[in-house]
Amino acid sequence: MLDAAYDLFCESGFRATTMEAIAERAGVAVQTLYFTFRSKDQLVQAVHERTVLGDDAIPPPQQAWFLAATTRTNVTDAVHDITFGIATILTRVAPMVPAFHAVSGDPAGEVWRHGEALRLDGMRGLVDVLTRTAKLRKGLSRSHAGDVLFLVLGPETYRTLVLERGWTQPQWSAWAARAILGELFVPLHTT
Repeated sequence: MLDAAYDLFCESGFRATTMEAIAERAGVAVQTLYFTFRSKDQLVQAVHERTVLGDDAIPPPQQAWFLAATTRTNVTDAVHDITFGIATILTRVAPMVPAFHAVSGDPAGEVWRHGEALRLDGMRGLVDVLTRTAKLRKGLSRSHAGDVLFLVLGPETYRTLVLERGWTQPQWSAWAARAILGELFVPLHTT
C-alpha cells in the first residue's frame, strides 16, 4: 500500500491521488486502506517516514554512512560518507517534493514541515560531527554552517540537479562534497 501511494503521489501529486486509486494500485479494498491508515493525511505521513527511513526504518543517525562519518579522522572522508548516505535518502525523497509543496498550506503539509524541521536539526548535528576534525571558516557560525548543509544536501537541490538537469547521483555527491568542504571549512592545504 505504501509503494502504491508513493508511486501515485510522485506521478499525480497528493491532491489528484485518491484513496480509491491507491487501493486499486495496491490490489486491496479501499476499506483496508482506510482501516490501516485512517486518512489520506495519515497515509502520507507513513509514506514520508518510509521514504526518509527506507525499508529498514533506521533513522539517519543510526545508518551505516552516518556512523562511518563519526569515526573519520579527517573532514574530507566524513563529508564523502555523508553526501553518499544522504544521496541514498534523497533518491527516495526528491520525487515527492512537488506533492509536498502542493499541500504546504494543508494539514498534510505539516508532514513536510515537521520533516524539514527535523532535517535542519540533523544538519546542525552533522556540523558538530564534522567540526571534530576541522575548523569552520572564520566568522561562520555553527548555525549558518547547518543552514548551508540544509541547502546543499536538500531534496530540492538534489531534485533540480539530478531529476531535472540529468546529473548522476555520483556527480551530485561529488559536487555536494566540494561545496560543503569549500564553503564551510578552512582549506586543508594552501599554496
